[in-house]
Order: sequence, then structure tokens, then C-alpha cells
Amino acid sequence: MSIKIENNGPALVWTNYWESQYAAQGYVYLSINAGCFRLLVPKGKGIPLDDMREASVVLITRGPWPEIGKYEALEIIFDDGSDEPSFIHIAADLVDRMPVDSDRDRPGQPPRWILSVYNQDGKQLELPARYRKAKKIPYLKRWEE
Repeated sequence: MSIKIENNGPALVWTNYWESQYAAQGYVYLSINAGCFRLLVPKGKGIPLDDMREASVVLITRGPWPEIGKYEALEIIFDDGSDEPSFIHIAADLVDRMPVDSDRDRPGQPPRWILSVYNQDGKQLELPARYRKAKKIPYLKRWEE
């Protein structure tokens, strides 16, 4: 099944993801549009929304994930200032398009991105986000200024 998404700028208007096997199996899906990462999380699966809400910023890192044999993947860290923030790893086949090098945030600049979290009931959360690259994931490091 191909995941289809209808956009209105950064807002996700409609998707068939909720009826997909990915959602039924508890996999999250990431869509990118108009400066916004949109994380689709089926209810009762993945990181609880309460844990995500504790974050002040989201760190999104692109790199290979050699542990599972993936050439490209993303790591999403919900940075709450603790030593053990919540995180998700997503293989590229669960992302509608991978961000490119020119999308990266630069040290000393404010976050350029937004991450919105959606479930079947609509948008649940919106946080500032930063995008970077790493030699591999898991990376699990704080943003370095």
C-alpha cells in the first residue's frame, strides 16, 4: 500500500496512513512538507505523547543505520534536557522524502524546522526542530552550538 498525504502548507489535511499495515503494526511514519516534519503515530504505539510534550526541541538526525542494514534512516530525539530523552529511529522506507544537506540547521542559529505529531484525532503537538547529519545512527547526542 502506498501512503498518500494531502497537504495545506505545513498542515497535514488527509492521509490513508491510518488504514495502512504500517499503522496497524504500530510503525510511525514521517512526512515532510513546507518546513515541517509531520510524525504520524498510531494511538497506543510508540512514544507516549506525554513524553514528547516534555521536550523543548526535537533533534532530527539523518545517517546510515548499519545495525539493521539500512543505508538511510532518521533519528528523532525529543530533547527534554534529561540524560535519557525519548527517541525514535525510522528507516527511510517509512519517510515520504528524506531531507537534503541544504536543509540542515547551522550552529548559532535558531531552529529552522517544526515537528508536528499527529494521531488519528489530528495534530497533537508542535515543537521547534533542528535537522543535522551524522556518520551513523544511533547518534543520540545533544545539539552542539
